[in-house]
Amino acid sequence: MYPRLQFLTLDAAPLSHHAQAVAALQGGARWIQVRAKGLPESEWTLLAQSVVQLCRDFDAICIINDSPRVAQLSGAHGVHLGAEDMSPADARALLGEHAIIGATLNSLADLARIEGVVLNYVGVGPYRTTTSKRKLAPVHSPESLRSLIAALPRLPAYVIGGVTAVDVAAIRQLGAHGVAVSGAIALAADPAAATSALLKATSA
Repeated sequence: MYPRLQFLTLDAAPLSHHAQAVAALQGGARWIQVRAKGLPESEWTLLAQSVVQLCRDFDAICIINDSPRVAQLSGAHGVHLGAEDMSPADARALLGEHAIIGATLNSLADLARIEGVVLNYVGVGPYRTTTSKRKLAPVHSPESLRSLIAALPRLPAYVIGGVTAVDVAAIRQLGAHGVAVSGAIALAADPAAATSALLKATSA
């Protein structure tokens, strides 16, 4: 089963994407998602390659946000896809059966996009308002999150959107496998310590 904590690197952070990944991995994270918006493909690929190698050193998973092509070029384990990205079916065809492919579910209407596709996990949310995403979907209530998670009972669900360590217990009670966080680690005074606190919460 996949780790219960997934860390997404953040553009607007004191540390570079690579340094954020280092801190998270040193804090115990074993799943990194490289989320870099607006970079030319060549720069994005170089960044991704550096984090992929780093994750190999820590025996960790590395996936790429948005771009199956960058995932392929960098040798990442897979990709996370939003509603405006390549379809999960096309990404699976490109990356192959062993790739990790995750998709965002903001509402039950998003289920149609992933019907019949072999996915490895889903990201559900947002849990609360966050500044790390520009086009934020409506924030969920606990009840609507529970319904979204229950709609795909065989897929690990990661709740995302302003999640902190104190939220983890309540999120797990909704049926989620784990949490995906960005600012809670990337903007922390001590990212490694913040990662450790989140891991402790997810293992409780």
